[in-house]
Amino acid sequence: MPRVISRRVLSTDAADGVLNGPRGLLSPRADIVLERAEGDAVFSAAEGPVSQYQRTVTVEPVGSDQVEITEQFDFRLAIPVWWMLFTIPFSRALRQGREWPWWHPPDRFTTRQARIVALLATLAVIAGFLGTLLGQTITFAREEFGESKSAAGVALSLIRLSILITVAVAAFADRKGRRRTLLYAAGGAILASAATSLVANLATLTAVQAISRGLSHAMALLIFVFALEEAPAGSRAFVASMLGLAAGLGSGIAVGSVPLADLGDTAWRLSFLLALAGLPLVLFAARRLPESQRFETARRQPRTRPPQQYRFRLVLLAVTSFAVLLFAAPASQLQNDFLRDERGFSATKITVFTLLTAWTAGPGMLIAGKLADLRGRRVLASVGVSGGALFAFWHFTLAGWPMWVLIAIGTLMTATTVPTLGVYRAEMFGTIRRSESNGLLGVAGVAGSAAGLAVAGFMADAWGYGTAFAILIAGPILVAILVLLYYPETTRRSLEELNPEDA
Repeated sequence: MPRVISRRVLSTDAADGVLNGPRGLLSPRADIVLERAEGDAVFSAAEGPVSQYQRTVTVEPVGSDQVEITEQFDFRLAIPVWWMLFTIPFSRALRQGREWPWWHPPDRFTTRQARIVALLATLAVIAGFLGTLLGQTITFAREEFGESKSAAGVALSLIRLSILITVAVAAFADRKGRRRTLLYAAGGAILASAATSLVANLATLTAVQAISRGLSHAMALLIFVFALEEAPAGSRAFVASMLGLAAGLGSGIAVGSVPLADLGDTAWRLSFLLALAGLPLVLFAARRLPESQRFETARRQPRTRPPQQYRFRLVLLAVTSFAVLLFAAPASQLQNDFLRDERGFSATKITVFTLLTAWTAGPGMLIAGKLADLRGRRVLASVGVSGGALFAFWHFTLAGWPMWVLIAIGTLMTATTVPTLGVYRAEMFGTIRRSESNGLLGVAGVAGSAAGLAVAGFMADAWGYGTAFAILIAGPILVAILVLLYYPETTRRSLEELNPEDA
């Protein structure tokens, strides 16, 4: 168990103020840990992201008019897997006083909330890996099978029909529970991804990946819904940014596996075998993850008709999903082909380019997550979605170092939409329809992706990448306008306040 000790030597008069003042050491803390007194100068945690906690204050005389004050903290974070990242900053925050540290979310987390978010972030790494893998390897699989780019494009389009699996799984989660559905989806997605390493042709790859992608998308959807149902009202955007970072780590692992394809014509299959490493993590989470409290409450209530605002919100977010992915899907999926065919990049250079330009997503999500919870979501979301698309389009028109810089800026701005725009998908729907509604939004997103890929591929062949994305950028611009005109401000409002049917 970590132990933090803080000592100071003070005069007797100064020590009295430090010990007994309004925020003195002998009064319970109310910052990242809410304390309760357990005895004389001994305090335990009434609330906080800890599974064990005790603070002890001792005073020893040093000389005639001085005393040594020792404040000792013994604690164990309720943050499975990720505790190593937080132990040092948490220790420093305890030692340095009773102010909220800059890195901390706006709200104090309970033991349960910290544990659930950490476990879901672990599963988000797997979801990010599985969701990225095909896009990074399809060009190498196509070459092994001797298929054309158009055939690979058709395969990707057919795989997007796996959204029907996602919708079915999401609807099941609204009726049977988040936890069980999530764990089954995770296990199935991993096994289907590993099975992709055995396929003999593009048709089989398409079928197996349709299953894997459908389940992995359902997995990502349920992680997001589950986490935001458990998160404090004033920290949902922060939690979304944490999940985004975890998924980004998984995506980075997938990108980092791409150089394996340079080992031989069939070596791209090794990337899919890596998915099996996620099974122990799923089993680890299964033993520790409880059911969503909001779902447990909602399942005991009769299922009612959707409220009047439901259809408007569903259409608004569906248009948003379609328009964003009309641009974002081809910008992501066609980038490797662009780098390989237009700029002459090898697989290794593509990996270096992706890693060196994608790292900005982390700071973008972190900063936006904190600001969205403190200042509001709408302006940040509008600037992020339009600015990110503008810089992404611009990088398709250039070569050399400006191309690298522009996409890095675009990635940073686009990443801000994860905690600002993405949270609306959970906030705008009641508990008994939250997962299913997100599945339906996924259908709109897939439609936008398919349309964008088809149109972008045609226009890129005919007029070039720059012209193609100059036209498609109309989608994100439309979304920026819709957010400012029609989206409500949801910062620091409970899900029950936003969805009265849950009250």
